[in-house]
Amino acid sequence: MNDEIDDEIDILINIYADVINYIEHIETSKKRIMNIKNRIQMFDNNYFEIKCNNELLNSYLNVFDNVRECNELFVHLHRLKDCVKDKIKDKCEHDWVNDTIDINLDSSKNICYCVKCEITKR
Repeated sequence: MNDEIDDEIDILINIYADVINYIEHIETSKKRIMNIKNRIQMFDNNYFEIKCNNELLNSYLNVFDNVRECNELFVHLHRLKDCVKDKIKDKCEHDWVNDTIDINLDSSKNICYCVKCEITKR
């Protein structure tokens, strides 16, 4: 494989990994904010409504309240992830390897993936 194709695949793999990290980060942030909001509601006082009432804080706590907007973002990111994955598949001269991964302490699963681009076969 020539260096140009290697560089293109490397860049695509970096984009793919970054998009996956971004999706995971958003999902984790959403869970943390929901936890924070639940904890605020458990207080037996109005500190966060009166003393800590701040436009920036409120926008942070309500960033995921627009369900439609959040869903559109996730759809967009998953489409981007799939698009980049397809580009990687098209560019890579796959070197398939069969391997076993642990699912939990008692079970494992056989997988087949490319050692170059880390795409799995279905």
